[in-house]
Amino acid sequence: MARIIDNAQLAQAPPPGPLRYGLFRAATLTEDLGEREIASGFQIPAADCGVSRLYDALCDPAEATEKTFDEGLPFMEAVPYWVYSTRQCGIVGRTEAELSGSVRSRLLGGEQTQVEAALWGGTAPAVDPSLTGTAGVTTVVPAVAGAGAAIAALEESFYSEYGYVGTIHVNTSAYAAARYAGLVTVADSASPSPGTLVTPLGSRWSFGAGYGITGPAGVAPAAGSAWAFMTPPVWVRRSGIIAQDDLRSALDRTFNQYMGLAERVYAHTWTCPVVHAIEIPLAAPAVVDITPAV
Repeated sequence: MARIIDNAQLAQAPPPGPLRYGLFRAATLTEDLGEREIASGFQIPAADCGVSRLYDALCDPAEATEKTFDEGLPFMEAVPYWVYSTRQCGIVGRTEAELSGSVRSRLLGGEQTQVEAALWGGTAPAVDPSLTGTAGVTTVVPAVAGAGAAIAALEESFYSEYGYVGTIHVNTSAYAAARYAGLVTVADSASPSPGTLVTPLGSRWSFGAGYGITGPAGVAPAAGSAWAFMTPPVWVRRSGIIAQDDLRSALDRTFNQYMGLAERVYAHTWTCPVVHAIEIPLAAPAVVDITPAV
């Protein structure tokens, strides 16, 4: 009698492909966080912030108004935080390279969501800066209903205070409403940010699965809505992967278990202390009428 062997052969998994659209696509992501920044964070001068004013240069100096001088230069700070992944499994039938690669792959696949959660705020431990924890957020109220009107009002308010392209942060659940409103396109190769999701005005979208839906100071949205924040460009810095993943350091010899650990340190900030927020309705028509007009 023929014997059926049900021990499936191990095959190499195909590569996972590109990371999903989210914060890592919208932000500037650099792997240059060194030991000093890991210990104490970093800060950057917010030199592109502030206002410009009109001046009435009258012919009579006695009637001319004085120019206003704005004092000081603000700095944006970034506090470091750790993101890690682990893997526990038996070592029989597995090579050290397979075990090491598996825990590193788990970190690479899951870290974007955790960084989004940290940037949004409300995490334990708390991370600074965070969207919901930022003081002095400008809350925008649209004049009419709808996701399109809300995003337009958010951009109008933000760009009245900041002169460069901003980033809109919102939970992934708002994607359909924004897309139905015609406000989500992929920037082409001629764009300053090719391959990113942008609005018609060029604002970058960061649809984050790790983002929450709460607003400034953690206020809950109305039913059927989610809060969106708009910031200047975001800079995410991280260290290289710090791993305890070789068998010498990761083996629990009592039970022959591999106890792999891979982690790295992150710190993020945006380039200017200007943050605006608005509620976006999540509803989009379930069926789009594509019947040509007669």
